[in-house]
Amino acid sequence: MAENLFTDYPERVQQLKQYCDLAELSTPLEEAFGEKNFFKSSAEAMDFYYGVLEELGKLAATVIRPQATKIDSTGAHFNQGEVTLPAELENNINRLKELGVFSGPASPKNNGFNLPQAVQAMALEILAHACPNTALTVACYSMVPFVETWGTEEQKQRILPKLISLEWKSSMALTEPNAGSDLGKLRTSAKREGDQYIINGSKIFITGGSGDVTFALVRTAPESKGLEGLSVLIVPRKIDGRDNYRVTKIEDKICLHASPTCEIVFENSVGELLGPEGQGFKVMLDLMNDARLAMAALATGIAASALEESKKYASQRVTMGKPIIQHPMIADMIYEMELEISAMRAMVNEASMSFDWMRVYKNKEDQKQFLKWRKRYRRLTPLCKYYCCEKAILIARNAVQILGGYGVCKDYPVERLLRETIIYPIYEGTSQIQSLMVLKDTLKDVASQSAGFLGSLAGAWAESKVALDPVKSNLLKARNELNIAIKSILMSIIKDKFKSDIDALKNSNIQQFLKEYSLNLLTTKTDLTYPFLVAERFSKITCDYYALKCLSDRLPQGDKKRETLILDYAEMVLPRMKMENEYMSHRSSSVLNYMKRQDH
Repeated sequence: MAENLFTDYPERVQQLKQYCDLAELSTPLEEAFGEKNFFKSSAEAMDFYYGVLEELGKLAATVIRPQATKIDSTGAHFNQGEVTLPAELENNINRLKELGVFSGPASPKNNGFNLPQAVQAMALEILAHACPNTALTVACYSMVPFVETWGTEEQKQRILPKLISLEWKSSMALTEPNAGSDLGKLRTSAKREGDQYIINGSKIFITGGSGDVTFALVRTAPESKGLEGLSVLIVPRKIDGRDNYRVTKIEDKICLHASPTCEIVFENSVGELLGPEGQGFKVMLDLMNDARLAMAALATGIAASALEESKKYASQRVTMGKPIIQHPMIADMIYEMELEISAMRAMVNEASMSFDWMRVYKNKEDQKQFLKWRKRYRRLTPLCKYYCCEKAILIARNAVQILGGYGVCKDYPVERLLRETIIYPIYEGTSQIQSLMVLKDTLKDVASQSAGFLGSLAGAWAESKVALDPVKSNLLKARNELNIAIKSILMSIIKDKFKSDIDALKNSNIQQFLKEYSLNLLTTKTDLTYPFLVAERFSKITCDYYALKCLSDRLPQGDKKRETLILDYAEMVLPRMKMENEYMSHRSSSVLNYMKRQDH
C-alpha cells in the first residue's frame, strides 16, 4: 500500500513538473494575487507547490484512505433537523484544516497560500483517490475563491476567516423541485428590507446543506422571468442560536453515504447579497464552472483508485497458469484505463491552467489575452466535466469486472468506487447539459467566423497525410473527425433553414455559403432538433479531440515514453471517433421518427 498518494505516483508528479506551464505561471500569479517577492524563482515556487502536495499525499495515504470504507458504511444520519457525520470524516476534515487545505486558494492578504488552480485540482484528485466522501466534503466547503471574487471588502474581512477556519461549513443552493437544469423556473423568492433580504421557498439536492451557511440563488425581482432578476444571497443556517432555515430531510442515496444531500426550507429567512443584485445567474455561473472542474478532478481520483485496485488484483490472480493481467482482454481493459486517466488528468490540468492565466490577464487589464484564456477555459470546462465523469463510471465498472465475483463483494473497495462514480455525470449539470454547452459554443464559433472555422474541412485530413511527426499527424486526423461531425450538424441546420440542395454543394461552396449566411444560422426560429439529438455523440468526439490535443500540446521534446502513450491513446480514440460519426450519419432518423410517434 502506498505511503504517499502524490510522491508514490510518478504520473501525478510528472503532470505538474513536466506536462504543464505551472513554473511559468507562478511569478505572474504571485504578482497579481500574492506577495510579489514571496518566491525568489519559479523553481522555489515549484518546490513549495510540490511540498504542499507531498504533505497532503502523506495524510491522504496514511490517515484518510484507511477510513474510507468505514466512512461509507457509517454514513450521515438525520434526526429532528440535525445531521450527524461519521466521526472519521469529521476527523479527516479537521486534519485537512490544520494542514491549511481550506486556506490554500485564498490570497495572502486573506491569510491564504494563493495556490494555483492546477495544484488545487491535483489535491482534489489525491483526496478522491483516498476517500470520495472526504474529497467531496472538501470541495463543498471550498467557497473561499467565490467570496474573494464577488464579495465586498467588508464581506471578505468578515466571512473569509469563517470559511477558512470552518467556523462556517458551506454549501450552494440552486436546485428546486421544479427547477433543476432549467434554473429559469426557479421560484424561491427574496424581498429586500434595508440591507437584508427575506427569503421564502425551498431547495432540494443540496450537497452539504446541513452546514452553517448556504449560498442560495433566489429571485429578487418578483415579476422577472427566466434567468433575469436572480441574485445570490449568503444565508446563515442559524442566527443568534435559532434556525434561519430548516433542513427537513437528507436523501437516502446509493452513493456517497457520508455526504448529506439535503432538502432545505426558507421561511422568512434572512440573507445578504453577494455580487450585483439581479445578476445572480452570472455570479453563480462562476461558482458552477469551478465546481464542474472540481467534479472532473474528483472523478479522476476515483478512477485512479479503481485502476490501482484492478492492477493489484490482476497481478495476483492466477488463471490458466499466469496472472490475469497477462491475458489479452484483461490487459486491454487495464491499459485503456491507464490511457483514459492520463487524458483525464491532462484535460483537468489544462483547464486549470487556463483559469489561472485568465485571472492573471484580467488583473493586468490585457483584454486580448484575457478573452483568449477565458474562451479556452469556457471550452474545456464542460468537456472536462463530461469526459472525466463519464469515463470514471466505465473505469470503475471495468474494475468490478476484473475482480469478478469479488468485485461485487464489500470486502473489496471496487463496488464502493463504482457506486461513488454514478453521481458524477449528474452533479453540477448533467452530462447532457454539458453536451448542449459544447454544441452551442461550437455553433456560436461557426456563426461568428464561419469561413475560418470551416477552412480546415479538407485541410486537416490532407495535412495529416504529409505530416512527418506522428503525434501531429494523429492530432490532425482527430481534427478531421471533429470537422466531419461539425459539418454534419451544420448541414442539418442549413437544409432545414434554407431548403437548399446541400448534397450538390462542394466544400468550397459550403464555405462561401456559410460566409454569406452564417449570421442567420442561429436564430430563435432555427430548428435544432437534430443537433440536440446528436449533441452527446458530438461531445464524445469533441472530448476525444481535445483530450488528444491536451496530451499532444504538452509533449516535451525527446520524451519517448510520453510520445508512446500519446500515440497509443490516438490509436484508441480515432476508431471510436469514426464510429460516433457513423452513428450521427445513419442512426438518428429512427430516433426522430420515434419522437414523432410520441406526439400522437
